[in-house]
Amino acid sequence: MKSTSLTPTPGEFAPCLGALLLTLTSAPPLHAEEDSTTLPTTIVQAERLTDSNGLATDSLADAIFPHHNTASSSALFAETPLIETPFSVGVYNETLMEDQRAFTLREVLENDSSTSLYSSGGYFGTQNFALRGFQVGNFNGYRTDGLPTLNLAAPYLDDKASVEVLKGPAALQFGFMPPGGAINMTRKRPTEDFSTSLQFEIDTFGRTYSQIDISDTVANGQFGYRLVLAGEDYDSFYDNADGTRFMGSLFTEWKPSEAVTVWSSLSGQTLERNGYYGPIISGDGSTVFDLGRDMNIMQDWARNEHEIFEAAIGADFFFQDDWKLKTAFNYQTTDRDSQLTYPYGVDNDGNYTDGAYLTDGPFEWDAYGAHAHIEGSFRTGFLEHELVFGAQYRSFETDGGRFFPDVGANNVYNQVDHPIPTAPFYIPIQFEYEEVGVFLTDTIDLGKGWSALLGGRFSHYDNHYPTDPASDDTESAFSPTVALMFEPTKGLHTYVTYTRALQDGGFANRTANNAWEPLGIQESEQFEVGVKARSRDGRFSGELALFQIEQDVAIINANNIDAFDGTQRHRGVELALRGQLTDELQAGVSATLLDAELTSTGNRPELVPEYQVNLWSTLEVPAVPGLAFTANARFTGGQYLDETESFSTDAYAVVDLGARYKWSTPHADYTLRANIENLLDESYYESGEFYPGDAGYLAYGEPLSANFSLQIDF
Repeated sequence: MKSTSLTPTPGEFAPCLGALLLTLTSAPPLHAEEDSTTLPTTIVQAERLTDSNGLATDSLADAIFPHHNTASSSALFAETPLIETPFSVGVYNETLMEDQRAFTLREVLENDSSTSLYSSGGYFGTQNFALRGFQVGNFNGYRTDGLPTLNLAAPYLDDKASVEVLKGPAALQFGFMPPGGAINMTRKRPTEDFSTSLQFEIDTFGRTYSQIDISDTVANGQFGYRLVLAGEDYDSFYDNADGTRFMGSLFTEWKPSEAVTVWSSLSGQTLERNGYYGPIISGDGSTVFDLGRDMNIMQDWARNEHEIFEAAIGADFFFQDDWKLKTAFNYQTTDRDSQLTYPYGVDNDGNYTDGAYLTDGPFEWDAYGAHAHIEGSFRTGFLEHELVFGAQYRSFETDGGRFFPDVGANNVYNQVDHPIPTAPFYIPIQFEYEEVGVFLTDTIDLGKGWSALLGGRFSHYDNHYPTDPASDDTESAFSPTVALMFEPTKGLHTYVTYTRALQDGGFANRTANNAWEPLGIQESEQFEVGVKARSRDGRFSGELALFQIEQDVAIINANNIDAFDGTQRHRGVELALRGQLTDELQAGVSATLLDAELTSTGNRPELVPEYQVNLWSTLEVPAVPGLAFTANARFTGGQYLDETESFSTDAYAVVDLGARYKWSTPHADYTLRANIENLLDESYYESGEFYPGDAGYLAYGEPLSANFSLQIDF
């Protein structure tokens, strides 16, 4: 029996919108020019804010909207204004992270309507996401400064300057990966002058956080460094979900000449936290056992321990004004030691068996990445070219052992504390992956506002299983990207783009005649049409994109052979608008509507919300210099937790309010922030899993809470 998601009624939307509109309507009217707010002098002096035609530059747009960057290097390798890229890209920077007190990717990506939560992180301790409805690959969908990062332990944002979201197939940029897109984190760079920043925070759950950030550039601008240290004591609305985290990073930059820049980064994190998961679902999907938002179905001894160490080095060489060589290399080692439990065989009386996931010491992953490209511009007749040519390498090795013993019988209403079981043996898991790619892009100015992007990438991968050589496979493929762009007037860009994505297709289903055989390359393609606009004065901007992604899906055919004979199709619309409505008031909206279908069954894929809408506003208070109020609202549609549409979660809406106050003394600048999360105390499930005939698991969203922080800069 299908379970239908509940759609919010106007009455449910009204209080959420009311809280946001309270901020909007309380703003004073636009002042006369002589009373307008002056942009910070440092920004005005540092960058030219208008071009020769009086149009707003990216620097002015960044100054007006400090939470949203206007350029990215992840879309086209070279630093490119977002308005000129034929892709949808979102960039969320350090200012946003500080004001929202966003310390996890989930908290940052809640600002992006194209990104949905795929896994809440209570089980293995790290969250996972979907872009345009497709899961971001943990082994290949995450990047740091464009270099590969494994998302197998909780990533840290303390030393990050921004989070970039590249939406749609990114095979041109990053090779074999799912078609939803990629998430790239950029590191903080050294400041020009000596600076120290201290941050302290506490929330109403008892969680505490502290950070020190020290930076300077010395030796006449030749050497810069940035040191970040942070510590966090976790506590949560979940019962028995506490833990600790410590991280540190050092970034250095050396400029022996104007033509050469060499940088390096060393960073690491240790994390220990108890496992947690909330309500459970009976195997037939008819009953949800929900004992309240603090419910944690795991045994008290369930926990994860993470250790991450990362090292990276790179060099940029400027040959002429128009040519540059960029090189980079990174290494990452990740350890994850887990002792976890999960209910299975859940009946309608709440009886179940507690199973365990135990590792033989930590699972270990060692990963390497390298990138080199040359970029420059030249002319052929009346055509102007911006060329990028380069190569990438990445590899990783997996080594560990695991076992799944039973813990014992249990019941939701009378939970028994069982001891940790003993594993009679551990199943070894060893895996090696290696990938090489060569890419070329040419952005051609055709004149009269027309331009084109021609790009392609040849990629090759090898899978090797030391304990099962028969499962080894190797594949090669070419992925093209083509775009036609038109700028009818300054500040208005339109585009049509075609991209093809490729990924490792995994193995055939264990019930098929070709069970466990490699399926080869899984292909997908996207068509996208979009328009991006910015007003002449930079006060208003927006983007609109329509897209269709089709991905091959493995299904078992009439001959009981598992092969890529099915299709998963996602059609969507993305809209983002932002504006400086008055001298004191900014507001914006981003929305994604997604029609997703498994064409072989007509069902909607699992964990794909029908819609997401994000509203935000910031109100400066002229009567109290330094005081500002913020309001945010998120509306998320219902989603199925399995591909048979047996169980679904309801739509929900969450409203957050915040305030910040900045003041200065002769020795330091201070920022005091207070944020109220989930103001209306909406009770909702933010993610989950369901396995028909066995069990399901639900993760609650955070209830009403508040956090308070103090930042001191000197």
